[in-house]
Amino acid sequence: MQTYLVGLQYHEPESYALWKNGVVEDYESSTGIFVKAKSEGEALAWGMEVANAVLRAANNDSGLSAGTFGYECWIEHNPEKSDWQHCLSFFQEVAVGELPNIEKMSAFAYSVWCKENGIEY
Repeated sequence: MQTYLVGLQYHEPESYALWKNGVVEDYESSTGIFVKAKSEGEALAWGMEVANAVLRAANNDSGLSAGTFGYECWIEHNPEKSDWQHCLSFFQEVAVGELPNIEKMSAFAYSVWCKENGIEY
């Protein structure tokens, strides 16, 4: 097994509403999860399941699907050199088939983590 940093997209209802009303141009958010998997493909597939769970929880809507919005997952091959290098310890680690604590993946959770770690964003 190898551990992969999987990036995923989702949105929260407030930013989506602003976008629908023409107030903002972009409503997507992104986060990451370390996934222990046999292959990149397996990690990506599980990342999409996590993305669905995050999207559904953030919007309190069990019928949402990340794919419907065109959201994708990707592997960060060099996490230490990525735009996320400052927040790698924020990301949870799970094995394929194991859901992370979804509540700790929200934008609010990230803002709390940043304050606790002295990071301005």
